[in-house]
Amino acid sequence: MSAFRLKKQLWRRWRRWKKALWVGTACAVLTVCAWSGLRVSDRLSDLLTGSMSAVEAKFAELNTRTVSNDTLLREQASAVFGQEEPGERILGLGDAKSLSRIIEDTGLSRKVHYKTTYVSGDEVRDTFGPMNPEKLQALLSEQPDWQGRIGSDGDVWLERSVNDLSPSCKKEAYIGIDNEGNLTLFKGPPKREEALKTFFQIDIGTMKSSLPEKVWRQLQGGIRVQDIDEYNSVLSTFSDYARDDSEQTM
Repeated sequence: MSAFRLKKQLWRRWRRWKKALWVGTACAVLTVCAWSGLRVSDRLSDLLTGSMSAVEAKFAELNTRTVSNDTLLREQASAVFGQEEPGERILGLGDAKSLSRIIEDTGLSRKVHYKTTYVSGDEVRDTFGPMNPEKLQALLSEQPDWQGRIGSDGDVWLERSVNDLSPSCKKEAYIGIDNEGNLTLFKGPPKREEALKTFFQIDIGTMKSSLPEKVWRQLQGGIRVQDIDEYNSVLSTFSDYARDDSEQTM
């Protein structure tokens, strides 16, 4: 009987040891897995952080290069044109050599626009297609009375001012009065309402009491002007009846 009890006790102890061994092994395995997972997680985090840092550094480098290049271009343009916006710089007669040098240095073909400012307004005409640098330089030498500039789009603009009516305006220019009593330059008779330029408002009451009735009727129908002398004569006649600023605001 004593041998049976001893055997039974040994069996129970063996089961407890076996259970404890299993639990311990499981805990050890879980601990190892958890530790390994943590190492992997940390490694992935380091890799991702390192990758993002590398990308951010690359973008920062590219951005710095872009800013530096833009700054360099502006400085170069400023050195040539004397300001930061070369498209707005007008190269006058004294700058013709500078304009010619820029055209030669760039070696680009460019379109040319002719802009003439008349007393009646601006007229622009364009050349057919781009011109190569050699033709552009020859053109500049043949146009000494024109001012030159390079526009923001790279085109060449040749400009001049002429104290006269434009050829097209001379064909159908009229000076008359609009619906608000303003002395106005029209393309065609005033009834067509194609105003080109407004001069000043007329004191109609004073004018009617001072000038013959037919003058008023002529002004309403439009007075034909064909050159700068007729243009200035009409303006001079009716400038005596211009309202001053204080009268126009009342």
